[in-house]
Amino acid sequence: MNKKSSNTKNLSIVQDFVDILNKNNLSELEYETKDLKIKIVNNHKDLSISPETIVQTKKVNVPEEPLIIEDEPEKFTNKHPGAVNSPMVGTAYASPEPGKEPFVKLNSSVSKGETLLIIEAMKVMNSITAHKSGKVVFIGFEDSQPIEFNQLLVVIQ
Repeated sequence: MNKKSSNTKNLSIVQDFVDILNKNNLSELEYETKDLKIKIVNNHKDLSISPETIVQTKKVNVPEEPLIIEDEPEKFTNKHPGAVNSPMVGTAYASPEPGKEPFVKLNSSVSKGETLLIIEAMKVMNSITAHKSGKVVFIGFEDSQPIEFNQLLVVIQ
């Protein structure tokens, strides 16, 4: 039985018990099974008012997942030992041509000498390569974005 039909069945049982409580002018009615405990208490002197309904179910011990609090992302500068800075003013391109996969993605591994991006300056395409092998932990430009001299483009760790 799925959870929705189980809840519908439980609500039906509760409604039946409320009806029994009202018909027989009872002040309290309690029902308990292995998985369900229902206690209905009529706290009102005037029985024309609906009785207060209390539904209790067993709690199951579910281990809580540890709360992971991520610190602010590391702020990289162009002085970082793994920094790849722009050697010129131009337009940065993340892939060899529009619509193709980018040369690198965040958290991807690169090898020394591998192309990271292309900078177009004065109609000349300049490949910017990795100065060391490692993991790309920061990308500081967007595809087709104008960039400045010495701008932090990529950080490799």
